[in-house]
Amino acid sequence: MIAILPVKADCASCTAFFGLYLLDAASASQADELPRKGYFGVRLARLSDEVRVRGQLEAGGGVLIEAVVPGTTAADGGIRQGDVLLVLDGRSLSGVADVMTTVAAMAVRQKFEVTLLRGGRRMILPMTLKERPRDRGENFDVLYHHVVSGGARIRTIVTKPHTPGRHPVLFLIQGLGPTTVDQPLSGPEPYSRILNEFAKTGYVTVRVEKPGIGDSEGGPYADIDFQTELDTYRQALISVRTYSFVDADKVVIFGHSMGGVFGPIIASEIPITGLAIYGTVAKTWTEYFLENWRRQAVLAGDDPAHIEAMLRDLAVALHYLLIEQKSPDAILRARPDLLSILSKLAPASRIDGRSVPFWSQLASKNLPAYWAKGNADVLAIWGRNDFIATEADHPFIAEIVNKARPGKGTYVALEGSDHGFRKTTSIEDSFRRWKSPGGEFNPQIITTLKAWMEKVRRQ
Repeated sequence: MIAILPVKADCASCTAFFGLYLLDAASASQADELPRKGYFGVRLARLSDEVRVRGQLEAGGGVLIEAVVPGTTAADGGIRQGDVLLVLDGRSLSGVADVMTTVAAMAVRQKFEVTLLRGGRRMILPMTLKERPRDRGENFDVLYHHVVSGGARIRTIVTKPHTPGRHPVLFLIQGLGPTTVDQPLSGPEPYSRILNEFAKTGYVTVRVEKPGIGDSEGGPYADIDFQTELDTYRQALISVRTYSFVDADKVVIFGHSMGGVFGPIIASEIPITGLAIYGTVAKTWTEYFLENWRRQAVLAGDDPAHIEAMLRDLAVALHYLLIEQKSPDAILRARPDLLSILSKLAPASRIDGRSVPFWSQLASKNLPAYWAKGNADVLAIWGRNDFIATEADHPFIAEIVNKARPGKGTYVALEGSDHGFRKTTSIEDSFRRWKSPGGEFNPQIITTLKAWMEKVRRQ
């Protein structure tokens, strides 16, 4: 999901790991149909105010190098952990997305320069862009395939157990941000930790890159609307059900955050065994925006009267944008008094980095109606320290499911877990630490998922 206030971002966009990439030799001919793109080989984070002041950097300029992957473009070019990246191939950088966009537009073996700050000294380093690395699982292969959606080739990443026969499937639909899911399952990222546990214990796992992200064609990501992204998951699920090593009667979708919105729509169209979600929304999108802005404003210690005034303006702006589908410029011509709230809600006609049509299409969806369809078992999980998703939506999902198909809806609250599967001590603690990189992963998400999925499999 998203953190609506401008100072926050979806967990997927807090840091970006241009991670390792996996390939099964048996599927190389298929994977070669969609070429691998260039790979920089760093984990990035926004700069703290302290680093910015120390480096005498302007507001919004520069990105912190949190980690460098050995044997990659960045490592071979001399970039080090702790460097501050300022310019890449002639483009000044103001955030993680700038790096991702610039690298995505470059060709493998292209030569370029980076400007960075190290120990208070500016440096220029020459680089040659390398292809994304490839890796293997210990007891599973990783297949780099693709599906076609809207005329674009979309990267799918499928793990295949070494053991023969047909296997159950865990199909991941990730959160809102532009981060690639093309990362090593042996790595530290939460999605990798979750998928690796299932891949090494006999499950087929499936990831889908968004249009314009990683190897996927289409995009730019920020311009993709809701229906376009939805179809990428639809086509990927249709494709994976045809694999000879897949048990099509044992497919479970796991939707995190915004993935928990896409998941029930897909499940209403294509028969699946189970649907598990974590930290999502089940009400109207206007309700979610208002609830989340209020919750975060209270956590930030804002004045109650100011919060009330802000939410009144927000409700009007959301109606114009999402329901009447007016452009920000058209709204301001009629209501210039909404300038302040629109500048916070939709800077550059983007809401949390996505186009207004993405959100207006989403706002038109009757989410409870999708949850009532199909025959899947459902697990709705909420982390008790999640300040980005509202708790009430999750037992509400289980209630909808149980009314439609008694006994198939379950709600679970995970203790000490935030929106990004990290251990925190409270919602307030999660809010304070949200922009800080890293954090300890909470393995309860894995044990909860596995216990429920094994139960569903035996039914």
